[in-house]
Amino acid sequence: MKKILSMLLAAVMLLSMSSFALAEEPVTITIAAWDVEAALAGENDAVRTYVENKLGIRLDSMNVTWDDYVQKIQAWAAADSLPDVFAIDAICTPNYYAWIEEEMVRGLPEDLSAYPNLASYLDVEDIQALKIDGQLYCIPRKTYPDNYWNACDRVIAYRWDLAQAAGITKEPETFDEFRAMIQAIIKADPEGKQVQGLTSLQAKQLDGFLFAYSMPAAMSDGSGSDYKWAKQEDGTYRPTYFTTDMLSTFQLARDMYTEGTIERDYALTTSSTASEKFLTGQSAAILGGGGVQAAYGRFGKDWGLANDGADFFDDVKFLNILEGKDGVKAFPIFRTSWSESYISSNVDEEKLHKILALYDFLVSPEGQTLIYFGLEGEDYDVVDGKPVSKLEGVALSAKYPVIGLLGSLASWGENFFNLDYPAGQPDEAYRNYDLNIAEQAKATGELPAFDMRITYMSTPLKDQFIIYPADDLISVMMGSEPVEKMVEDLLNGYNEKGLEEMITEVNQKAAELGY
Repeated sequence: MKKILSMLLAAVMLLSMSSFALAEEPVTITIAAWDVEAALAGENDAVRTYVENKLGIRLDSMNVTWDDYVQKIQAWAAADSLPDVFAIDAICTPNYYAWIEEEMVRGLPEDLSAYPNLASYLDVEDIQALKIDGQLYCIPRKTYPDNYWNACDRVIAYRWDLAQAAGITKEPETFDEFRAMIQAIIKADPEGKQVQGLTSLQAKQLDGFLFAYSMPAAMSDGSGSDYKWAKQEDGTYRPTYFTTDMLSTFQLARDMYTEGTIERDYALTTSSTASEKFLTGQSAAILGGGGVQAAYGRFGKDWGLANDGADFFDDVKFLNILEGKDGVKAFPIFRTSWSESYISSNVDEEKLHKILALYDFLVSPEGQTLIYFGLEGEDYDVVDGKPVSKLEGVALSAKYPVIGLLGSLASWGENFFNLDYPAGQPDEAYRNYDLNIAEQAKATGELPAFDMRITYMSTPLKDQFIIYPADDLISVMMGSEPVEKMVEDLLNGYNEKGLEEMITEVNQKAAELGY
């Protein structure tokens, strides 16, 4: 009997130990995000190990690239083989509504109190407007904490050294002063390089600069479906693109193009060509996305080599927020994010908890410190309560490949741009320029009125109605007919496509929803 009892006790102990081991097994989370395969390729990535051990997970990849991510995710969705988590810019597209309607993606729990950092991160007006029956179906990868930071997304770098050489002593504060400065540089041509006017890394970002003149709430992120709506005096909602002073902005664009303030081959210049032209002094200014930090990344490190050892920030300044037509400083408004993460409906409750815990960690102070500074003691020390990097000439993303994934999976730069985020990063020198632009934006006053709930609303006609403001702007800017006629033709074209019918349908649904 003792022998039998001993055997039973041993069996129970073995079963208990096995069950405990099973419970402690890491939960594998498959992720599809840009170049995730490379991010998870490091066999001895200490940051990856730290995160996986901390959360009890194992990260696995289903790779996508910038060239194929939409096609791959669509194919996986059709085959019901979506990864556990995937990133894509799907909001306001047919995919977004179809995935929710067909229950291909999981909704987030309405109660996120177990994930306080994530709950706080999502508590932004344009994200809350995404809720359907009180539930979110994605985690937007925020670029900025709020819409004031949109001012940093379309920045213009200009050659202040050439401006000074041309006799300019005051940084421009209006569109006319900017035009006068560029014209002075072109006329003086201080370096004898036949310098031209404004170029751009992406021609279709021009609305992000010029729309601030008289229609700041009408710019687009380029998707064609993100146009904003505002309630009119008669109580109806209409797209702001058709309710603001379009004619004045389009005329300004034509004037700047005709006089050469915007270079003649603006629409034909590639990103690499534009970069080279600005770097070598053939363009007086350049428009780009991603704020001052992105501009420095493109030009700052090579500036001295191309410009006789000159310092980038001695030669280059960034355009402040300009006064618009009505004398009020304004900047174009879009969203706090341009893409988002989704969770497959095949994910069970245990894995859902792990995924949400991962996102909660990534947007927490601890997670963000890890992403921007690495491991304490190894990569940074805490000085006066703030992390201070110990690295010199070493990029964290090179040392820890997973950093690129962790830094963009939940938020795409949001905490980097946050005024409250502790200073001390290796790139603090140019980060302060972005902070300055954001502070200018916050000092301008209230944001234009619009209702993102209507932008995110789905109706049969609205889902198919596309507006490409940047295309319209460039077409009129480079056109040969009078601007007034081209704008009139443009509006007639939208009416012929069913603009008013679409607006009626949207207002009917808004009334049903009690908006």
